[in-house]
Amino acid sequence: MRGIRPGMKVMGADQHGRLVPDTVLSWLHYEPSAVGEMLVIATASGKRLRLTRHHLVYRLQQQQQQKDQYKNHDRQRHQSGTDLGSAFEAVYAERVRVGDALYDAVSRSLDRVVSIESAQTVHGLYAPLTRTGRLVVDGLLVSCYGTYPSHAVSHAVLWPARVDTLRGRWASLLGVHHTQGIMPYAAHLYGLWTSIDRMSHGIKAGMIAAAC
Repeated sequence: MRGIRPGMKVMGADQHGRLVPDTVLSWLHYEPSAVGEMLVIATASGKRLRLTRHHLVYRLQQQQQQKDQYKNHDRQRHQSGTDLGSAFEAVYAERVRVGDALYDAVSRSLDRVVSIESAQTVHGLYAPLTRTGRLVVDGLLVSCYGTYPSHAVSHAVLWPARVDTLRGRWASLLGVHHTQGIMPYAAHLYGLWTSIDRMSHGIKAGMIAAAC
């Protein structure tokens, strides 16, 4: 991730899991001096994916990997591509378990998780934003997004940061050319979400207390 720069061509994926040429538009998070903890997810093919706990990654749960379902997904894959919306779900990396499968975007197949290391300290935190909102990292498909549990919602609300006309017109407001920390527009959205989340928890707690 450290070597990626806005404007660089990378591999993304469409909603069917097909590889497509993509472009790094800007950074959602760029902090080379930051120190953070990463999960290291190792797969059966020997890949090692490093992610923060709240970064979204595409996985298929172990109980969903029945032979009949896999054959059905494999048939669909050859015919029209694997629909990520129905076959895989984007979840926080901390929710991935040994036995689950990640999506190998190159071979368009399952890659089973064999181990998870939970506390590797790294220097530098990076989260690039691509036009598709997805990125292939070491052959495995991940979302560009984190901190909010839905890829679809994150992709929708960050739409202005991906449209060239709006990026040019609202560059300073969106902060798409920022060079340090979290993109201001994304930080504002995250602050709004956490405020709403706290309020909803407060309302639920009040309702429970009243019921008691």
